Amino acid sequence: MRAVVVAVAGTVGVLCVGWWAVAATTGLSLVVVTTGSMSPTIPAGAVVVTERVAAADVRPGQVVTVPRPGSPLPVTHRVVAVDRVPGDTAARSLTTRGDANDTVDRDPSVVREARRTIASAPALGHVLQWSSTPAARGLAVATVGLLVVWSFWPARRAAGGGDGAGDDERGARG
Repeated sequence: MRAVVVAVAGTVGVLCVGWWAVAATTGLSLVVVTTGSMSPTIPAGAVVVTERVAAADVRPGQVVTVPRPGSPLPVTHRVVAVDRVPGDTAARSLTTRGDANDTVDRDPSVVREARRTIASAPALGHVLQWSSTPAARGLAVATVGLLVVWSFWPARRAAGGGDGAGDDERGARG
């Protein structure tokens, strides 16, 4: 049992470090979708994997995460139109719309780069949001600490008194 628990904990740790290395070298990032505006394609509580792309490479039909004009939070919506910005060859004006919305977003996003969605996982966003709370981080640190102590704790000996190394012929004759 101990080996299984340690193996699972180790695997989770390796996956976390692996994602960090991939993200650091490729520029991929995770975005948690908090509303249902992209449902059913990307439901609320999903997480999307995004890659950074130049605005000139964005095409209608792609799902992007871009700054929302007038809001501190970005928006993850489908691009319905891409227009050039006069005087700035790298910038584009992106008109977006959520799949569940009847109308396009009120203001287009003028960007030089965007985060294009390459994959999504439903419900994983809820887990990521919870895991970023102080209580969850404290629980993770305590759990890892207990697992480390438990993995190095000496195993209990069998009730029979050990491994039989101290037995000799006298015990067998008696």
